[in-house]
Amino acid sequence: MLKKLNKFTTISLLLIVISMFTYRLFNPVVPEPIQEQSEVELSPTPAIPSTYSFTATTSAQSALELVESQIDLRVKEYDFGLMVEGVNGLLADEKHYWALYHNGDYAKVGIADLKLEKDETIELRYEEIIL
Repeated sequence: MLKKLNKFTTISLLLIVISMFTYRLFNPVVPEPIQEQSEVELSPTPAIPSTYSFTATTSAQSALELVESQIDLRVKEYDFGLMVEGVNGLLADEKHYWALYHNGDYAKVGIADLKLEKDETIELRYEEIIL
């Protein structure tokens, strides 16, 4: 009886191996093709300038009015006066602020108090706060 069982087991295993081979032969595993990735071309984000220059066109021109007529200016009022918080969407943060320069020198008054003579210049510069 043990011989018959061994013979049966051997034949069963042989049939299983043959059926697996036949299955693989007629149903081969085909790897899925690698999809070609399309290259995405990234265009650089236009940088927001960190310096803006303005020149007075008349005498006794308000620096605030001159700047507001040419760019999107965000200011906040404090006890000491107006402070520039943002220019064209670039806001001051804990590491940067908007500095005001008058004829190349750091302004002695704020933007709301600065009166310009014709052809005088002002600049708003996004600068790092240095402690």
